[in-house]
Amino acid sequence: MAMLRPAAMDLFLSATSIVSNANEWFEFLGTAFSAASLLLSRWRRRRQGDEAERRQLQWKGEDAKMKQLHYCMLQLPDLIHHAEWLSFVKDDKEVAKLLPELKARVHDAYDLLEEFNHHHHHQQQLQLDLGQDAAAEKAGDDFLQSIASGNTVREILDDLNCLRNTLEGVIDRHARSEPHQIGKLLRPAMTSFYDKSKFRSLEDEVNELLELLGVKICSARPHKRRIKGETASASKRNRRNSGVGSCSNQEIASDNVTVLAISGIGGVGKTTLARQVYNDERVKGYFDVRIWISVSDDFNVKRLTKEFIEFALANWMQSDNLCNLQQSLTESIVKFRFLLVLDDVWDDVYANQDNRWQNFLEPLKSAQQGSAILLTTRSQRVADLVNENRHFRLEGLPPTIFDEFFEACAFGSDRCGVNPELNPIGKRIIPQLKRCPLAAETLGRLLKPMLDREHWNQIAGSELWELKQEKYDILPVLRLSYLYLPSHLRNCFLFCSMYPKNHQFDKDTLVNSWIAAGLVESCKGGKLESDGYRYFEDLLHRSLLQKESSSPTDSKHVMHKLIHDMAQLVSERECFIVKGETDLTKIPQGVRHLSIIGSSSLSETNLRMVCKYKTLRSIVCHGVETYILTAVAKYWFEELTKIRMLGFLSCELNSLPENIGNLKLLRYLNISDCTFEELPRSFWRLQNLQIVDAQKCRVQQIPDDFNRLGNLQRFKLRGTIIKQPGTYEL
Repeated sequence: MAMLRPAAMDLFLSATSIVSNANEWFEFLGTAFSAASLLLSRWRRRRQGDEAERRQLQWKGEDAKMKQLHYCMLQLPDLIHHAEWLSFVKDDKEVAKLLPELKARVHDAYDLLEEFNHHHHHQQQLQLDLGQDAAAEKAGDDFLQSIASGNTVREILDDLNCLRNTLEGVIDRHARSEPHQIGKLLRPAMTSFYDKSKFRSLEDEVNELLELLGVKICSARPHKRRIKGETASASKRNRRNSGVGSCSNQEIASDNVTVLAISGIGGVGKTTLARQVYNDERVKGYFDVRIWISVSDDFNVKRLTKEFIEFALANWMQSDNLCNLQQSLTESIVKFRFLLVLDDVWDDVYANQDNRWQNFLEPLKSAQQGSAILLTTRSQRVADLVNENRHFRLEGLPPTIFDEFFEACAFGSDRCGVNPELNPIGKRIIPQLKRCPLAAETLGRLLKPMLDREHWNQIAGSELWELKQEKYDILPVLRLSYLYLPSHLRNCFLFCSMYPKNHQFDKDTLVNSWIAAGLVESCKGGKLESDGYRYFEDLLHRSLLQKESSSPTDSKHVMHKLIHDMAQLVSERECFIVKGETDLTKIPQGVRHLSIIGSSSLSETNLRMVCKYKTLRSIVCHGVETYILTAVAKYWFEELTKIRMLGFLSCELNSLPENIGNLKLLRYLNISDCTFEELPRSFWRLQNLQIVDAQKCRVQQIPDDFNRLGNLQRFKLRGTIIKQPGTYEL
C-alpha cells in the first residue's frame, strides 16, 4: 500500500499537469480564435467600406451620365414641335418616319431618368438608415449593374443625337428660319362670298347676332359705300336728322364700336354664319362700310390696319409706319359707321402681352356710333378678350338644316333612284357628326361615290379618325388646333384621347393623372398641381375641352366627339382604347397610355397580352368584370413595372395583389369603386405614390408604415383625407 501511494501521486501530478497544459492550450486557442475573428471582422468592415465606396463612386459616375442625358433632352420638345408641323403641313415623308423614332427614344430617356432617380434616392436613404432594407438595396444594385454593364445611357444618347442631327438637317432644308404661319398654310383665306345654294339661311342665329351687335333698323336709309367730301359734323347732323342715331347701342356709346366674337371648334360653321351676317340686306343698309379680313395666325396690327384702309377707303397706303397708318385711319374713319369681320382669329392676338388688340382697336373708336367688329375664333380666351360680357358660342347647325345639308352632301341634288336602305344608315351617321357642316362635307365625300349599303355600313362602322381624309376635311382642319398648342400642352391634350368618347372628366382627377404620367412640367419652381390646373384652363379656353352642360355643378368636362377623333388620329401610336378582343391585336408596340373598356369578349387569358407592352405608363379600366380584373392584375403588376397611373373606374377588384409593390414608379392609384378591407403590406412601400383614391374601400386600420409614403399628398378614404396612421371606423 505504501508503494502504491507514490505511484498514485505521480499519476495525479501527471494528470494535473496535462489538464493544466490543456487549459492553457484551450485558452490559447480561444485567444487565437478571438484575434482571428477580430481580424476577420475588421477585414469584412474594410471590404464592406471599400464596396460601399466603390458603389458610391459607381452611382456618382452614372449620375454624371444621367445629367448629360437630361441636358441633351432640353431642346428636344421644340424640335418635336417643329417636326410635327413640318410632317403634317409639308407632308415630309422623311420627317414623318423619323418623328415616331425620336418620340419613342425621348420616352425611353424619361423612363430611364425617372427610374434612376428613384433607385438613387432610395440608396441614399438606405445609407442613412444603415441598410435596413436588404431587398431594396439589392434592387438598386441590380439596376445600377444593368445600366452600367449594358451601356444603356450611351446608346440612348447616341440615338438621340443622331435623330436630332438628321431632323435638324431636314428642317434646315425647309428654311427653318422662315416664320411658319400654321393656319394660313393649311386653311385658305376665306372671303365674304356666301353660296346660298349650300344650305338654308341661319335666320335665328343671324337675328340674334344682329341684336348683340346693336343693329336695330328703325328706318330705311340708302347704303353708302363711301362718303367723300363730307365733314364729320355734317355726317353726324345728317344721321341725327334721319333718326338713325336712336338705334345705337347705348351700352357701348362711349367707344362707338361694339365688338363680338363667334366662338366654336374648327369646322363648326363660324365663318358661314359670319358670311350670312355680312351679306344680310339689313346689314348692307345699316353700315356705310363693310370690311372682311381673313386673319388666321397672323394678327399683325400694321398689316390689318393697312388692309382696313385699302378695303374701306380705297386708299393705297405707301407708308409702312404704323403711327402714320393709324393717324390716317383715325382722320378718315370718323365719317363712317362700319362693320368689320375678322375671320379666324387665333391666340396670338394676346401673345407676349403686347396689347395687340388694343393697339389695333384704338383708331377705330373714333368711328360713327353703331360701328361693329365681328370676330370668328376657336379660342374662348380670344372671345373673352374682345368682350368678356357677351359672345356667341356656336355648337353647330340647327338639326333640321344640318340633316338637309348632310343629305345634299351624301346624295347630291338629285335623289331620284337612291336606294331607300341607305336612309337608316345615314341616320346612324348623323349623330356622330355633332351638327358640324365640315364633318358632313367630309363624310359626304366618302359616301357619295358608292351609294350601296355595304359601303355605307363600312363607313358607319368606322371611327372618323380611321377614314382617309383630304387636306381640307374635318380632322386636318381640327388638327390645326393641336399644331397651334405649345409643346407642354400637346401631351396633356393627347392623354385625354385614351378615355372613351363622352367620358366626363373631373378637373382634379385629370390634373392629378397628368402629373402622375409625367406630363406636367414645373415652371419656375411652381407647384406641379398649380401648373396642371393652368394647363387645364388653357385647353378649356382653346375649345379642346368644354364644360358638360348636363353637369349640375359645372364640375365635369368633356371632349367634343370630333376633337376626340382628331386626338385619336394624332396619338394613335401612344394612346389606345381596347373595346374588345380584336383590339388587343391592334395595340401599337410603343403604346404609353391604355384604356380597357369592359366587353363580353375580354377574359383573363386575352388580357394577359397587355403584359408585353413594357413601355406602358398608364392603364385605366372601365367596367371590366371583377373576377377577370382580379385575376389578371397580378400578371400586369409582375411585368408592367413602369406604370405611373392606374385607375379602375366603374369596376373593382376583390383584392389588391401583393405584387403591387413592383410598381415602384406608381404615383396615382384610383381604386375608388373597390370595397376590399385591407391593403397588402407591399402597398406601403410605394414611395413615389402621391394620390390614392380609395373612397369606397372598407379599410379600417392604417398601419405605421403609412409614414413611409414620403411623397403622398392625398389619401382619400370614405370622404376622409387620411393624414396619419390609426383606426378609421366604418
